[in-house]
Amino acid sequence: MLFSEVRHMRLITSRLLPIVTLGAITWSAALAAQTPADIRHEVEQTLRDDRALRRLDVSIAGNEITLTGSVESFWKKSEALRRTFDVTGVETVVSEIDVPVEEDQQRLIENIAEAIQRYDYYRLWDYLDAHLNNGVVTVTGKVTPERDKAKELFERIAKVRGVQDVAVNVEVLPSNSGDPRLRDAIALRVFANDNFEQFAGMTNPPFHIIVHNSVVTLIGYVQSNIERIEMHRIVGQTQGVMRVDNQLESLR
Repeated sequence: MLFSEVRHMRLITSRLLPIVTLGAITWSAALAAQTPADIRHEVEQTLRDDRALRRLDVSIAGNEITLTGSVESFWKKSEALRRTFDVTGVETVVSEIDVPVEEDQQRLIENIAEAIQRYDYYRLWDYLDAHLNNGVVTVTGKVTPERDKAKELFERIAKVRGVQDVAVNVEVLPSNSGDPRLRDAIALRVFANDNFEQFAGMTNPPFHIIVHNSVVTLIGYVQSNIERIEMHRIVGQTQGVMRVDNQLESLR
């Protein structure tokens, strides 16, 4: 199953400001010279650079900024928070930003699934699992290390209308030299088989092969139990494979 129920909530985000000595002047001293009005003005200016964020209201109490208003997606909400945190002097941001709610949860699930499935770098060697609860999406799984896939997936999912929050908690597989060579060897053997040759050109087939320190996990779907057993045999007999964990499900 791509989706299941989990609970996840974020309320107030904060950060600690370091103190960096610059000769006789410290960063903390420089910050002390700022007034709340200065900080608020700086936040308003940085938000104004993005047209979608210009209508947000900014208020300040001490070094705590509160953002109020509405934006079109959680991606824009996260951008507002990021831009605000980038302003010198801001320690805490309270978000009272509204994001549109998708009443049709099945449609939301389908749109999130499509965003993941159409991610260009979701490959045979990755596996992702998404969970949805009250608009909050949590993504887990394992991905290969050649790109910052967690960051790219976050952006794609956060832009889906109706998403209220996103947490991408994926494990990045190690970039040792043995695993890439093993992936190549497995692909040659699997796609040379009559049962699987039709998937040779697919970026994201219905089954996924996770290679982690020479241990292989098979996950996803195949047409029959015969194919399930056959893929296990092919992968298990590939030189260099230490063990196969077969989690494939058959459609019939």
